[in-house]
Amino acid sequence: MTEVNLSNIKKSYSDFEVLKNISRKICDGTFFTLLGPSGCGKTTLLRVVAGFVTPTAGSVSFGPEDVTHVAPHRREIGMVFQDYALFPDKTVFENVAYGLRARKKPKEEIQRKVGEYLDRVGLTGLGGRLPSEMSGGQRQRVALARALVVEPRVLLMDEPLSNLDASLRVQMRDVIRSLQLETRTTTIFVTHDQEEALAMSDEIAVMKDGRIDQCGAPDEVYRNPISAYVSRFVGSANLLAAKYICTESDGTSVCEVNGATVRGRQMAAAADGKYLMVARPENLGIQKAIGTPGPGQITGRIQTLQFQGYRTNFHVVLDNGDDVHVNAFGESEASSLERGDQVVISFNDKCLFVPEASR
Repeated sequence: MTEVNLSNIKKSYSDFEVLKNISRKICDGTFFTLLGPSGCGKTTLLRVVAGFVTPTAGSVSFGPEDVTHVAPHRREIGMVFQDYALFPDKTVFENVAYGLRARKKPKEEIQRKVGEYLDRVGLTGLGGRLPSEMSGGQRQRVALARALVVEPRVLLMDEPLSNLDASLRVQMRDVIRSLQLETRTTTIFVTHDQEEALAMSDEIAVMKDGRIDQCGAPDEVYRNPISAYVSRFVGSANLLAAKYICTESDGTSVCEVNGATVRGRQMAAAADGKYLMVARPENLGIQKAIGTPGPGQITGRIQTLQFQGYRTNFHVVLDNGDDVHVNAFGESEASSLERGDQVVISFNDKCLFVPEASR
């Protein structure tokens, strides 16, 4: 196991700054995910850790060793690429054995370890096949075995599941996470898929414009996003304009949202006094409108609804034209609601207020 330290990493191409002073410690054995949209800098940062890209400034350390200017093949990393990067003319066995042969390991050790890692990824007995004779999921397992068989100090994975269909992605993320927990290999995983990040990670770094906007455990980032950007990118969220009223003695913030008084937590102070309310769909209540709305309630009309078995998703257009999405779970009063119904939306104390400028 190896601790990875990124210190003041910057990377520029001509006048364009791709990475902007990133510092982060990734602890031994951590599954650390870089999450963000295309162009945010996550793959460039991964390639800096791998040694494929030299930072304009800053340093990369594996444990006490500064590896900033160490060649990739001397960093003792394992790499899994989006397109698998298998040798098409070599068998599965030879693909997995490649790194061991490059390190001039004894024949007996190669035979033993390749067999062990093919077993671990569920490919027992398939060592004699060519990559072209295997499914996408099987090829990804070969790539994973090839990366892990050399027992790397750090495992790097660049969107390894993006070429798989939905069911295979779920299956492979379970395989990857199980192997990572078994080997305790420090892993840096790049993805734009929030579901993958939430399901697999010990820590998630949400990136935006070459910076880490927020970093923390999956539940922390999901429940306590510090910005509108993070709240939208990690899970789904309703964002509504909020006017600050006051802060109560217990620290609860009170804001006006579409004429309703809503209580919640303020994540950061807004320099211009403008806020957005962040409300997850599962943290909103919905019921048929009868009479005058109560305190902390706003009215709207159901535009569409989708029944998904264990939950129903409602798309509600508020009276002022804003869109709100609500999730109702199991059998409830919401089960009888229909498209076109006038409804009342209520808020609970899990709502957050973030600066509007963080949008």
